[in-house]
Amino acid sequence: MAYRYFSAEKLPADESAYPVSVLLDGEEAHHLIHVMRVKAGEALILFDGSGAEFDTVISSVRKKELAAEIRSRRIENRESVRDVILAVALPKGERQRWLIEKLVELGAAEFMPLEAERSVAKAGEAAAARMNRVVIEASKQCGRNTLMKLQEAKTSKAIFSRSFSEAPENAEILKVIAHPGGQSLAELLAATENQGKKLLAAIGPEGGFSESEAENALNSGWIPVSLGKRILRTETAAMMVCAIAAD
Repeated sequence: MAYRYFSAEKLPADESAYPVSVLLDGEEAHHLIHVMRVKAGEALILFDGSGAEFDTVISSVRKKELAAEIRSRRIENRESVRDVILAVALPKGERQRWLIEKLVELGAAEFMPLEAERSVAKAGEAAAARMNRVVIEASKQCGRNTLMKLQEAKTSKAIFSRSFSEAPENAEILKVIAHPGGQSLAELLAATENQGKKLLAAIGPEGGFSESEAENALNSGWIPVSLGKRILRTETAAMMVCAIAAD
């Protein structure tokens, strides 16, 4: 099976020019050269986040870079039918990495770190860089050719405001908040008027959203939804939403 490699540089899309040579370097090339120990003549599958896959053969391997020849290109759409955006209060440590990895595998379109009143972790520059690496690694593993978009962190006060909810770019998005006593998410999505709509789901920290946060959300048109009878960890709730809504 050919290795999958992510190229941060956009790859040539003009198939009439194939075969075309490309130079691969950086962290991804280092992994292929020094960990996977690839050799000239081996096949690679390249992707650049555009939705396409590029069938490639390695031409030569050097210490810090390798040359390859792109021979064909194809569009392989492995995205979910519904765009799902998760606004999630980040968990701590390894659970943060695990959350991002699984959301990529489950097909989430976008991820927004959410700073809630009871948050236990914040998304600084270092965390954002780590999450980006996890997105790439998970996409390589699961076969996605479009990267889950990482948005800048937002506060609960900001996203639960009327100005956010009623902004033109957000007005047509179905906005739900995981909250005790809400209606079934599956039943809500099954309703005719909600089928196919882009979904934005807010998931709170372990202690849940505060009363004032929940009140602000409901007053701004967010719909409270239930994810079942049991109390779920933050990352489990986010994955549950994605699994119900994505496919």
